[in-house]
Amino acid sequence: MSYYLTNIVLILFIYYFCKVNRHGLHMLQLEHYYTDRYVKWMKENRKAIFSIKKIVLLLISSIVFLLGFNEVAYVLTMIAYLTLIFTLQRKKEKKPFVITPRVRRQFTTYLILIVLISALVNIFNNKFMIIMLNIISMIPYVFVYIIATINKPIEKHISNKFCSRASKKLKSIPNFKVVGITGSYGKTSTKYIINTILSQKYSSLMTPESYNTTMGVVRTINEKLKPTHNLFVCEMGAKYIGDIKEICDIVHPDYGVVTAIGPQHLDTFKSIENVSKTKLELVDSLADDKGIAFVNWEDENIRKAKITKNMVRYGLTDKADYYAKNIEITERGSNFDVVMPNGKIINARTKLLGRLNILNIVAGVAIADKLGLSGDEIKMGIKFIKPVEHRLELRPNPNGSIIIDDSYNSNVRGAKMALEVLGSFKGKQRILITPGIVELGDKSYELNKELGKEATKHSDFIILVGEKQAGPMLDGVKEQKYPEDKVMVAKNLDEAIKKMYDLMDANTVVLLENDLPDNYL
Repeated sequence: MSYYLTNIVLILFIYYFCKVNRHGLHMLQLEHYYTDRYVKWMKENRKAIFSIKKIVLLLISSIVFLLGFNEVAYVLTMIAYLTLIFTLQRKKEKKPFVITPRVRRQFTTYLILIVLISALVNIFNNKFMIIMLNIISMIPYVFVYIIATINKPIEKHISNKFCSRASKKLKSIPNFKVVGITGSYGKTSTKYIINTILSQKYSSLMTPESYNTTMGVVRTINEKLKPTHNLFVCEMGAKYIGDIKEICDIVHPDYGVVTAIGPQHLDTFKSIENVSKTKLELVDSLADDKGIAFVNWEDENIRKAKITKNMVRYGLTDKADYYAKNIEITERGSNFDVVMPNGKIINARTKLLGRLNILNIVAGVAIADKLGLSGDEIKMGIKFIKPVEHRLELRPNPNGSIIIDDSYNSNVRGAKMALEVLGSFKGKQRILITPGIVELGDKSYELNKELGKEATKHSDFIILVGEKQAGPMLDGVKEQKYPEDKVMVAKNLDEAIKKMYDLMDANTVVLLENDLPDNYL
């Protein structure tokens, strides 16, 4: 009898455990498989992960087993697992769980461990095995950490193999040029702009979307680089010191663009000095004789940095080598002139919104000029630039209202410029929807509070998303004595959007600023 009861409990355990750990693997994926970041996520969500209800249900049945009432304990254990299974709710995922080869490898390790546990339970078939299952079920997310740790050497070996293959493929193409782009913000938009302009002369490949990790770059090269390409525009992201250097050691950039050095990812970098050191790994990797570093001269931290390589400054004032003047920003786009070092002026028109995008275009003009494009080719390239999805993307609605979609990962500088764009829509009802900014480390409260203050200058109604996340911005809003009936804290994005539709009419413009993935809200 106990054999059958034990296996019924085992089946219920496996079913419950698999459902919970699918969520755990999803969170690990959203944390880019960094185990330390996954541990941080577990700590921040410990109340949900180590729920009292779960612990009490499983603890009661375990105690009854220890007291010797085995038949009652089996029933209580089954009831406990059935209760946990039927009350387990899976939230709607903003960023879907992707079954990648890496996830499959983790799942294989997961199945091996489940088989071992099942074998132990059946071999010994006693109450202590059931108690062991209960204890494991109390800490299921820890199991994901164990799997990731076991798989680390395997993943390292596989990544080294892919990196070596990518490096050889790049070296096989003669006269090939690589443009590296990094920065605390503006990387992806600048990448699209530079690639669009340079493609007027070069057969260029760029890292797609936000493929800016080492493996994202390597995958782009291995899967998409062709012998006909003669230029690679490579976005380089980082969360730790050495991340940029790791990519540079593979692609060996000829030119480097540093868009900004700011307080992004301070939860891992810990200080602006570490951010600066990491971003400048791109500059350090450039050849002393031929390499050129293109730097945003509007950025105070870049101006403070000691850059000894060949440097070209771009900006919005005449203190830079390439700069924009006569700037006009309307609801339909931007008009401006780019002044070049030789005094030549390029008239630019673009559908892109905001001074930050103008700055990014100036970067594109600077690098295109140095790579030999003519003025006409540069102007044509600027004309073809399209808004990057979810980055100050203008979306008119059929009823005449407008959505400014700036929902992809926010930063302090970019958020303020997006607010300026919202504020430029004079005579319209301006609604801001945002959860604030994450990954700012110990600066999180201070910077989000300042963003809340800034929001009051450009918004007629403010919707803050996430009760846990929105606190600092709300404090900033209140400090400015903003009308209480013009601000709302929504539990989630769905509730925020519902409120938006209640407020929206034909004369409304809405800024969606930063839509956090599931591991933050």
